[in-house]
Amino acid sequence: MNKQLRWFLLLCGYLLAVTLALCAAQHWNYRQLTIKAEHQSDNLAAFIRYEIGRYADLPQQIAESAFLVSLLQDLPRSTDPLNQYLFQLQQSADVADLYLVNPAGIVIASSNADKKINYLGKDFGFRPYIQNALTGQSAQYYALGHTSERRGFYYSVPVLVQNQIVAVMVAKVDLEPIEQHQHQIAGLADSHFMVTGQSDEVFLSDIQQWRLTSLTGKALSPSEQQRYITQDIEPMDYSVRSAVLASAYRLWQLKIDNKTSSFLAYQRPLPEFGWTLTVLASPAPHQSSLWWAFLLISLFYSSALLALWVKRERQKRHLQLVQHNQQLEQRVIARTKDLAETNRQLIRQIERREQTETELAQTEQQLVQTAKLATIGALSASLNHELNQPLTALQSYAQTTEKLIDKGYLVDAKTNIQAMRQLMQRLSVIVAQFKDFSRKSSGKNQLVQVNKLILDALGIVKHQCQQQGVKIRLQLPDNSPMVLADPIQLEQVLVNILTNGVQAMAGAADASFHIAVKTQQQQVSIHIRDQGPGIEPHHLERIFEAFFTTKQRDGLGLGLSISQRIVQSFGGQLEVRNASAAGAEFIISLAIANTGS
Repeated sequence: MNKQLRWFLLLCGYLLAVTLALCAAQHWNYRQLTIKAEHQSDNLAAFIRYEIGRYADLPQQIAESAFLVSLLQDLPRSTDPLNQYLFQLQQSADVADLYLVNPAGIVIASSNADKKINYLGKDFGFRPYIQNALTGQSAQYYALGHTSERRGFYYSVPVLVQNQIVAVMVAKVDLEPIEQHQHQIAGLADSHFMVTGQSDEVFLSDIQQWRLTSLTGKALSPSEQQRYITQDIEPMDYSVRSAVLASAYRLWQLKIDNKTSSFLAYQRPLPEFGWTLTVLASPAPHQSSLWWAFLLISLFYSSALLALWVKRERQKRHLQLVQHNQQLEQRVIARTKDLAETNRQLIRQIERREQTETELAQTEQQLVQTAKLATIGALSASLNHELNQPLTALQSYAQTTEKLIDKGYLVDAKTNIQAMRQLMQRLSVIVAQFKDFSRKSSGKNQLVQVNKLILDALGIVKHQCQQQGVKIRLQLPDNSPMVLADPIQLEQVLVNILTNGVQAMAGAADASFHIAVKTQQQQVSIHIRDQGPGIEPHHLERIFEAFFTTKQRDGLGLGLSISQRIVQSFGGQLEVRNASAAGAEFIISLAIANTGS
């Protein structure tokens, strides 16, 4: 096969593929357009049924009104009240017009009686909906208004008094809002619609020049012409042709503002109204897919030709790539070996670091426990005094009770035993406080009530405060905030700060603690202020350093350092400052926990 024949066959294949692709794209376009038009017609049909059908029961409800019957029986004196009654009903129901027609076909009352154009005295007896209602049947009818010249849909029912038809109640539904709001309701973007009657006359449409025209151009029958007494129905200038590249689809050629456009028509009947709804979808926005199909086929063929050229180039470079890959594999093997060794070293370093961190955590936990035991040792004198009092009292009560029993004073002995029980409960509470404080922490955070934690910490240092004459002033909120922390460790922080404060206020005339809990947004802060001499300004920056202490005789300088580490482990902060009046103020800030309530 020579080169020219090969290129000729490629060109023929290209043209055939383009043609098939364009045909497929065009069929797909019209299929999607049909689905879109069907969906739009569903929405618009539902909208039309709702806008018209919601008034179907209105005339019957009015006709059965006892007030209406009473007004009809009092005619003609009740004409004005009857007009006003219909006007109020028309405003309330938001219907176009309401009117009453007597058996002679003359309008005797109307909701538009006070308007310049009204129906009073008009003869509507020729209308089929009046004639049908006078035979005792409810009726519906669509027509161009004889007086208002506005298109409407009419519901009529007979008004019965003692089984006699005395009038016909008519409700007229204005159809123009359907044309005005259909785009928002039915989503008819790039589309139009028309509603045709029984003689293919266009009764409704969003295009004004299509209204009250005939698709067939045939003259209306006398009965149909009654719908349009004041209007001639002219033929519409339109035609139907097959779509290019998709002959199965028919396109309507219609004029809009003297410009002919093509539309794909989707029709559905509205049998309850005697209408046919036609949605006209414009294919213009979908034509871009044809260009995309053309571009894709062109790209495919260009890619195929390019692939042939690339294949030849690849054959030339194949051997070079094989050699290059072999060299690369050797380098990868060598590099992998180096990386494996580096990875093993990194794992060993990580293991050593984890072991160090574990040992550090254990050491820190031991320091916390040692600090607690040191605190208990510092409180031992006051604890001994607190325990000796009830123990001495117990001994005295026991001796007295023994004598009372010997003498037979059992009632007095029972009273002494009850007092002894109270003293033992007091001893139990004191021992339990220090037992809970001295036990080791589990290391797990949990929800903690700030108010309770402060009261527990005060219970530990209460005896030392009483011994030193230190007063406690509390300012706690009614609803205790909750924080996520280890209660034992956080209690240790509070006890450590309070113990330091008691020591700092030794010998002060008016020694006291002011403890306040404040909340702001999602933060809670615990303020502990003493009346001691405060902290030297040059010591403030180093107060939380490990092994830094201002005590001359005892203390390792670890208490505040450990306390700061504990608070930071809970995501909080521990700060210290000198109060404006006197003494030092420690502030513990923590995030308020989300309790999920």
